[in-house]
Amino acid sequence: MSDDGLAAAEAMLTGALDGAPEPLREPCRRLAEADGERLRARLVLAVAGQAWPGASRRTATAAAAVELLHLAMRVRDDLLADAPARNGTPTINAKEGPAVALLAGDLLIGLANRLAAAAGAGAVLGDALTEVCAGHTLAADNRLPADLSAATALRIAQLRTGTLLAAAGRLGAIVTGAPEDGLRDYGLAAGAALHVLDDVRDLLDDDAPGDPGIVTLPAVHAIAAHPQLRRLLRPGVTGAERERGRDLLRTGVPAALTTVDELTDRAAAARPDLADLTKKYRDSRLARLLPRYRALLSS
Repeated sequence: MSDDGLAAAEAMLTGALDGAPEPLREPCRRLAEADGERLRARLVLAVAGQAWPGASRRTATAAAAVELLHLAMRVRDDLLADAPARNGTPTINAKEGPAVALLAGDLLIGLANRLAAAAGAGAVLGDALTEVCAGHTLAADNRLPADLSAATALRIAQLRTGTLLAAAGRLGAIVTGAPEDGLRDYGLAAGAALHVLDDVRDLLDDDAPGDPGIVTLPAVHAIAAHPQLRRLLRPGVTGAERERGRDLLRTGVPAALTTVDELTDRAAAARPDLADLTKKYRDSRLARLLPRYRALLSS
């Protein structure tokens, strides 16, 4: 994957946002600048580059498309969680209001599908969006403190995050004719690993808005070890009981991090050629959250 390829994808993304209606253009640009990892674009380029060194316009278009859909899902997640900020940047729902956030999310989905169609892979993002919505529905139907398994929590993580990574890999294969072997298994495992890490980050962040009813792998492990946590996760809990519940939820972090390593290994086994990309993003997230976790343990 070349820097030129990523720059071309970034130019495509920026160009798509430049054509947005004025009330939505600036909020969407702010979101895109705050979410600068571009993991999904990098995955498109990594898969495509094995068949066609040097990004073609079609490849860059596909990479921009999946990033736009990812941004749309960010808007929706922030709106559902009533999140005030993401990566230190005000969310659209907090700054411009929920109505603008709703329209911005719809706009980003439309732009993503337009670019995917231009790349000759229009159905890929539609399939991914359907699965992401299924993940949110599964989470809504299985809220804590109900009896839940680690398998359910992982399935939610796969659907909500893994399907977009799987779609990115598939896009890279389609636009260049590269083999799709193992890409779905890779995407689901790698995406679930990153989703669990984000859940751990939110659990360790005292300022995260959070929702004690959201199903996460750390929560499932914590409840298994501390059954009394169920009482502290019931609706309406505030004050000291809420803080006690948060402390107990954090006891599920070690088991969750073990699962992250297992998922990372599973992704590498599915596509050894993409193993370094997955480990890079896992290690980057760990480097940000482990100091906070160690500080909590010592406090």
